[in-house]
Amino acid sequence: MDLKQQIRNAAPILVMVYALTTAILSIVIFLGIEHDVELDHFTQDPATIMDTPFYLGFFSYIGILLWCAAATLCFFMHFIISGDTQVLKRTKQFLLFSGLISSLLMFDDLFLLHEVVFPEYLMIPKNVVYLVYINIIIVYVILYRVELMETEYMLLVIAFGLLGIAQFVDLLPMPIPEDSFLEDAVKLFGIATWFTYYMRFCVQQAVLLKSNDSTVTD
Repeated sequence: MDLKQQIRNAAPILVMVYALTTAILSIVIFLGIEHDVELDHFTQDPATIMDTPFYLGFFSYIGILLWCAAATLCFFMHFIISGDTQVLKRTKQFLLFSGLISSLLMFDDLFLLHEVVFPEYLMIPKNVVYLVYINIIIVYVILYRVELMETEYMLLVIAFGLLGIAQFVDLLPMPIPEDSFLEDAVKLFGIATWFTYYMRFCVQQAVLLKSNDSTVTD
């Protein structure tokens, strides 16, 4: 592909990407000036700013990467699946909402939404946030119960169970100094299981898509 064609093809998406990036940077600069926060606190790694070991928050970072991977897979499959049948439309909707929920949980972990942002900055109690999250999950399960029952839903049940146990462990008084390790370890198993469920589902959809394309070609 020649250079002009590359520029012509890439220009529209680059304009949107750079506009979004500029908007984010503008918001960061405004917040930094408004609240007297050093701008490098928004841009640098936490370990660099606080001069802490590189492995600080290792479990948390791995969990966030798994949330992101699950969301990315769901969004990707949502956009590449095409068709006018009711089954395909429902599958696309299921993937879209699965990606949105995975993204919500990712941002919650990444920016400590239910632990810090909502209760301390927006004055929304942590229990209320938990209730909203639980209701979102319940609505999701009810709306897509048919699609879920046709998948390896036991993986998702295990993921929900492990994430729930992690929250329960967080409420228990532990007699050991490393009391949060157990909670975070169980949570990481839950996130890994969540990712495994959606990874396997998306792979199965990709195989079906390839199979259908091969049938049409033949």
